[in-house]
Amino acid sequence: MTETVNNRHPDADIAPIFTERWSTRAFSSEQLTDEEIGKLFEAARWAPSSGNSQPWMVLYETDGPEREVFNSILRPGNQKWAPGAPLLGFFFAKNNRDDGGPLPTSQFDTGSAWMSLAFQATMMDLYAHAMAGIDKDAAYEKLGVSPDDYTVICAFVAGHRGDVSDLEDDLQARETPNDRDPVSQHVTRGVSR
Repeated sequence: MTETVNNRHPDADIAPIFTERWSTRAFSSEQLTDEEIGKLFEAARWAPSSGNSQPWMVLYETDGPEREVFNSILRPGNQKWAPGAPLLGFFFAKNNRDDGGPLPTSQFDTGSAWMSLAFQATMMDLYAHAMAGIDKDAAYEKLGVSPDDYTVICAFVAGHRGDVSDLEDDLQARETPNDRDPVSQHVTRGVSR
C-alpha cells in the first residue's frame, strides 16, 4: 500500500485527531465487522443535538443484496471509487418534531452525528468520507424515505485504507490530506466588519 504523508500543521496546540482525520478515496475491500460498525453508529448516537432531539436517520449497506441500489444513488464522480468501500450509507435529517413543530437545527445536529462517526473511525484506524455528490431525488425514491419527513444530507463510506495505486490517475493525485484556511478567515471577535 502506498503511504500518504500528512503535512497538516495546526496553528494551535490541538488534539491530533483533528489533523489526522481526512477523507481518503482509497478503500480496502476488507469488510468491517459488526462490532466495528456498531462502534461507528454508537459514536454518532452520542452527538449533541438541540433539545436532545437526535433528528438524524442513517440508512446503510455493506455487501448485502441492496448495495447496488445504494451505489446507484451516487453521482458519476463518486461512483468511480466509493463502491469499493465496504460500507456505504446516507445521513438524513428529520424535518419536524413528532408534534409537527419545526426542528430548525436538525441539519446542524445531523452534521454533528456525522462528525462523531468520522472521529470514531479515525480513532479505530479506519477512514470515513462524506459525499455531497448524490442524486437526491433517487435517494428518496430508492431508499423509501419521504422528503416531507426527512432531508437527505449526504452519503458516506467507511472502511480500511486501501492501495492508492488502485485509484484512477486523477484520483491518485488528490489522495492526500488537504490544508485549511487560517482561523482568521472564518472567525471574528465582535461584530462583522
